[in-house]
Amino acid sequence: MKRAILLLLLVTPLLSGCSFLYTERREVEQLRLAETMGLDAAPGGVLLSLASFSGAEEENASCSSAVGASVSDAMERLQQRSLEGPLFCGHLQHILVGEGLAREGLLDLLSYVCHSSDLRLDMPVFLLLDASAKEAMTAVEGGKGIADVLSALEQAEGEAARLTSAGAILRNLDEQGAAVVRTLRLAPSAEEGEKSGSTVEPDGYGVLVDGKLRALIHSEDALGVALLTDTLRPSPLVLEDASGRRATVELQESSCRLQPLWGEDGALNGLEIRVRVQGAALEIDDFSAVTDPHYADALTARLESSLSRRIGNVLELSQSLGVDFLGLGRRLEQASPIRGRGLSRDLGTLLPSLRMSVSVQGELRHAGDMN
Repeated sequence: MKRAILLLLLVTPLLSGCSFLYTERREVEQLRLAETMGLDAAPGGVLLSLASFSGAEEENASCSSAVGASVSDAMERLQQRSLEGPLFCGHLQHILVGEGLAREGLLDLLSYVCHSSDLRLDMPVFLLLDASAKEAMTAVEGGKGIADVLSALEQAEGEAARLTSAGAILRNLDEQGAAVVRTLRLAPSAEEGEKSGSTVEPDGYGVLVDGKLRALIHSEDALGVALLTDTLRPSPLVLEDASGRRATVELQESSCRLQPLWGEDGALNGLEIRVRVQGAALEIDDFSAVTDPHYADALTARLESSLSRRIGNVLELSQSLGVDFLGLGRRLEQASPIRGRGLSRDLGTLLPSLRMSVSVQGELRHAGDMN
């Protein structure tokens, strides 16, 4: 008798049609597709913002916000208050964090990324300086708004984007106690005299220590991070030659080799960092000068000096903080598992007293060279 009743309960919805099984079904055109999540500090919790658009009209972008005691609480409140249609968060692509929240700490956010079915560990995390995430998400207009801008930045980053994904940040905080995150600033998007607008522009990196923003690496020294982590993407560098003329060089390829200096007792006493860079001369007032070996050598020397200074600034910051946010210890341990055992965890504490030297070898060629 019980089996008959159970069978009747299971079959009845099927006999009465499909409405019972698909009451939560929605057409794509009826959903608001969220692509960017913004997070800011709020009294007693967090301010969550979602930039979304209609599936039928991608240009119909908007930003909705809600405050909650936690990220998941704010998300629930935002879903309940959505007036433009159901929010679909399975398409989220980027996370934008305001500076205020980053200084308070990002561990709760990263924990949410790990456990949420809507977020992926390979999602890039961006940190907005001197403004709130909500402010930027509201100010950037056109197309899908902030989502389009962040997608373009992610694509332009190339290999460097893997440095600041949510998963990479989590791993680095766990293994070395520190990580880097890409920083942005809100800036006007229109030239003088044109219709005003806003966008976000890269501004270097932020250094997270134990999940909190502790220091900034500004855009000029961001090249140092790229060279030390082998994530250089083709990028222009403006130099000044011996005559005071400007010369633009495109940095194309690089490699970084670490040479540990071990003491007789087996301790790590120093670290030699050797960087090789290949580039091409793009813009020079007297372009025929590039074929002059003396001029090319002098420009290459200036290139090496400029890059050495930027690398040195980044290493000096790492030593002053006493944290290995570049992951140098992990690379040393992988290269020499026995002698370098534990360096992925302990190098940060050794950095303040470690002797470090940097050498940069540049190779400059004409932009039109085929060899």
